[in-house]
Amino acid sequence: MSHAVFRPAFIPLSLLAALALQACGGGGGSGSTTTAPVAAVPLSVEAFTAACVALNGVAVDGGAVTEATYTPASTGDVTAASVPQHCLVRGAMNKRTGIDGKPYALRFELRLPRTWNSRFYYQGGSGVDGTLFTAVGTYGGGGTTRNALLDGFAVVTTDSGHVAEVGPANGSFLFGADPQARYEYGDQQIQPVTGAAKSVIGRMYGTPPAKSYFFGCSNGGRQAMIAAQRYPELFDGIIAAAPGFRLTQASIQGAPYQAQIAAAVAPLGADGRPDITKTLSPDEQAVVRSRILGACDALDGAVDGMVSKMSACLPDPLTWACSAGNTTNCLSTAKADYVKKLFDGAKTSSGEQIYAPWPFDPGMAAQTSNPFLTIFAGEASHIYTTPPTITTDLVGYSLTANIDLEYAKLSATNTTFVRSGNSFTNAESPNMDAFRARNGKLMIYNGSADLAFSIRDVETYYKSVQGRYGAEQTANFARAFFIPGMAHCSGGSYGTDQFDAMTAMVDWVEKGTAPDVMISTARAAAGVAWPGRTRPICAYPKEAIYKGSGSIEDAANFSCQ
Repeated sequence: MSHAVFRPAFIPLSLLAALALQACGGGGGSGSTTTAPVAAVPLSVEAFTAACVALNGVAVDGGAVTEATYTPASTGDVTAASVPQHCLVRGAMNKRTGIDGKPYALRFELRLPRTWNSRFYYQGGSGVDGTLFTAVGTYGGGGTTRNALLDGFAVVTTDSGHVAEVGPANGSFLFGADPQARYEYGDQQIQPVTGAAKSVIGRMYGTPPAKSYFFGCSNGGRQAMIAAQRYPELFDGIIAAAPGFRLTQASIQGAPYQAQIAAAVAPLGADGRPDITKTLSPDEQAVVRSRILGACDALDGAVDGMVSKMSACLPDPLTWACSAGNTTNCLSTAKADYVKKLFDGAKTSSGEQIYAPWPFDPGMAAQTSNPFLTIFAGEASHIYTTPPTITTDLVGYSLTANIDLEYAKLSATNTTFVRSGNSFTNAESPNMDAFRARNGKLMIYNGSADLAFSIRDVETYYKSVQGRYGAEQTANFARAFFIPGMAHCSGGSYGTDQFDAMTAMVDWVEKGTAPDVMISTARAAAGVAWPGRTRPICAYPKEAIYKGSGSIEDAANFSCQ
């Protein structure tokens, strides 16, 4: 994966200040120019080390730098975890005691490369945060061999204001008992962390970032969309990968709903309860994959073991039930009914769709094992509902919770929790007037075999943005990409998951070159039967269609239609 666009050009010190002014103060300015940032002249190692150490104790809004240490470059083969010479900075803001009597603080880690490309990179979180992630600037997709720090970005991460507790049952979710911890996790970490990072960057390099980028996947993708909708002045380019932008609703579907429909067909476990990780046997999962491929593989013109024309893949699982005399490549009536309910998605007793249907991708057969049950149950019970359900038994919560009641509790408040889970967590507004006005760019991408978040939810959201601005105007600042067969953030045995979204975003922001298509490659490490296969990833609503001749392993023989 090439990121040569990030290589800095060196300039005489006497020209630095003047050129930096021409480069547009992205993240704080209008963002209306596509002028590429000017690289800062690196200091000598000795001077850089001294400048780094001098950051110890520097004040930031609401707190201070608590650690600043010169870090040498890593050695050996370059990987996605490698680092250049840099200054490692850590700090904390908003120290306080929660209503649960526990200590809280909004912690951040900032890594400042000795050779800086004048760009800033906010690396979003994952799960429910609670960990101070290593600020290397992870790139998206699978098989990445570099990172943003290596390529010259100043990179920040945060724990979002709480620390996952080690020892207590469900310690990752216990912060949900404190309202402010909920809010900082939800939408109140981005602005202060960005402010602190840019303040320290300015002190270190003598100039603010020329361009600012946000990348996040999963919960980080949710944060990315919050940044575009609620903090439009902070970033020039935002990539929201596999975004949980309606995470509250997804948690109800992924835990109580899926657990309860699974309980009707799952075998009993040793504890006497339905084992909802084993709703379908391996052979029955194979039937689901076979039926999806049989119905949809050829829709793009190529029988290649992938479902690329997702818009037309709408089989009815009820037709997969075994009929009299037919017991091969089929399911029992009860299990066919379960699979249909699973793909249809959760609804309230009055028929309201709670989250979204799942797409029919062969990789989605694994959803019958409910792999995200624990995290969704912990989020729904402890963090998103008001009042919370603090419990050590997340499976029991999922099996017995009243779905209508838990869904209503997502929008509830009380005198302690004055903001609802939907309010502080979700990023589902199509209103991006301010982000669009300052020429910000948003890329959303999601795999069709993502077991956490559905491309159907992204599609509905993107259509709402088009409804506000029109399809043509929307494409000028926001684009969506659906990656056939890709799992959550990366991986997937029925697709191609290695691609370079970051270069595409930088080219869009700084050169004005909008991404119509990205080329993705299949990796053996993802478990595919076709390592090295390439495919075009098309900007929605286009999909990759086989041209009718040439190798089906080569993206050049497919077009976006």
